[in-house]
Amino acid sequence: MGLRRIVIVGVLFGLVTVSGCTLASPFDQLLASAIEPTPVIATNTPRPTFTVTPLATPTPTKTATPTITPIPTETPTPLPPTSTPTSPPTETPTITPTSPPPPPTNTPGPTDTPAPSWEFQLAELFSAPTNANILSIITAVQTGSGGWIPGLRVVGIDPNGLVTKSEPSADQMTGNTPADAEVVKSGNTKFEPQPVAVYITGTWTFHLETIDGRQVSPDFTLTMDEENREWYFFRFVPN
Repeated sequence: MGLRRIVIVGVLFGLVTVSGCTLASPFDQLLASAIEPTPVIATNTPRPTFTVTPLATPTPTKTATPTITPIPTETPTPLPPTSTPTSPPTETPTITPTSPPPPPTNTPGPTDTPAPSWEFQLAELFSAPTNANILSIITAVQTGSGGWIPGLRVVGIDPNGLVTKSEPSADQMTGNTPADAEVVKSGNTKFEPQPVAVYITGTWTFHLETIDGRQVSPDFTLTMDEENREWYFFRFVPN
């Protein structure tokens, strides 16, 4: 607006000057007042505040990571195929079926050794109390029918291990049991321990054997007590 007013006033002033007129009329006064410049009131215009704009940080340009180009490997030239020697096919052995083994048989255990078959056996052993101090055992070696068998001995072993053998049996009767015995027994030999025919307390062992010392009957035992004496009678018969 101020600039336009100044322009208008300037134009009017020029016109007045050219025409030689003076500013005496009211119109002139009005024109003069119009031409009078409008006082300009200076105002303090605030200075613009400058904002410090930080310089742009240059963005680092990404450098491309170099890639290692693999060196091409040489492709080996294939060799001509070599012929592999083949072994002749092996013949599979034919398995001939075999019959199953027989079931195991029970192995017999050891058999007991049979006892020797004795030619004679003790057929009778008789005893009765006695007051005699001498041990004398009447013995009969007979057949099954009562006949006398000669040539055999009675063998006795006392508790101390002393061995005594009787005289060989005769082919006839040679003695009887004590005279005071209630039971009478006869025999064709008798056993009287040596060197003294006495009772010895303990276990005695007896059997029958031939003149040449071959045992012909099984062993048997008697327990004697010199404080309670008894007389004894043996009778052997063929087995």
